[in-house]
Amino acid sequence: MNMAFTASDVSKAVFLAVIFVITVVGNGLVVYVLTKFRKQLLKNRPTYQFILNIVLSDLIVGIVTIPFEFTRELLEEWIFGTALCKIIEFIEIAVSGTAVCTHALIAFDRYRSLARPYLPKMERRIVRQMITLSWLVPAIMSSPYLYMFEVQEIDSKIVCTPNAIPIDWLDKLYEAIEFVAVLLIPFVVLCWCYFHVTLIMWGRSPLVGVENFPAAPHSVISQNKKRVTRTSGLVAAAFIVCWLPTFVLSFVRIVSGTESVHRGQVLHEISMFGIFINEAINPIIYCAFDRSLKARIRLHTICTLHTESVESSQNATRTINTAAEHTLTQMDVRNLDPTLPSDQPNHERRRHTLNT
Repeated sequence: MNMAFTASDVSKAVFLAVIFVITVVGNGLVVYVLTKFRKQLLKNRPTYQFILNIVLSDLIVGIVTIPFEFTRELLEEWIFGTALCKIIEFIEIAVSGTAVCTHALIAFDRYRSLARPYLPKMERRIVRQMITLSWLVPAIMSSPYLYMFEVQEIDSKIVCTPNAIPIDWLDKLYEAIEFVAVLLIPFVVLCWCYFHVTLIMWGRSPLVGVENFPAAPHSVISQNKKRVTRTSGLVAAAFIVCWLPTFVLSFVRIVSGTESVHRGQVLHEISMFGIFINEAINPIIYCAFDRSLKARIRLHTICTLHTESVESSQNATRTINTAAEHTLTQMDVRNLDPTLPSDQPNHERRRHTLNT
């Protein structure tokens, strides 16, 4: 194992460490706020249920996979064996696919809310089924990677990378199906929905007739919906930019086979960092631009600071009371003998004691 760290290795490892901290803290904070205020945010509000699904998937990827990638970048080798190679890579690919599918669900929910504002919200049962499918479909589509990933030596380095399926056409077919099901279809849904959301916001959508809505209620509804859509749109834009290298990587593997790009190559490195960056910035966007989350995070911070202030005041009060009790106790001891005034010199006190 090579223990001579290059500047490039250290810089990439440090960058991953920063991403890890931001991912865990940011997504953890959003999860905490959503669960703490679940009655206000999660009950009958599909968008925030989908947001919770995304941040949970990002949190899993951050906690489970980034530490292994940090070690691999620092050492430039995989040192954890074949079993962990298969498990960690499967989790990273499958759970990242869950985030992709959930982005599409958020886009669909925003489009539905704006295009048909007076339709009832999606039933809880349907939302749960969508969330379940967002985990099952990527997991099923990624399951062949449990067979394909192996630890092997490439360019004198031990790497964890997928082998191609022995039948060439089957290998390319699998890469194509997995790409279409997990990446392309959610991406098309996301783009279509947000394109029409933009048209609706500008009043140019042929799918929505303004005359169908009363002016005042529709204006009130649109004001809130546009605010939430702006947040979701920012998340979508960040998703497209960060996931573009992964699309290129998948296309190359479809054309040339799985082994055409292995771990450690530049395209794979860019793809991996893009995914991790997206997982880190999602909670930043939510906290910065979503009023509901921002308000509750501020409330939580203020309450925490107030609680700490109250506790500090209570501790100070206890200290003062303890000191006062100690002083009163000393005074009581001195007052046990009435013949000893409190201001009597020490040597006179000793003489009085001896004479007694």
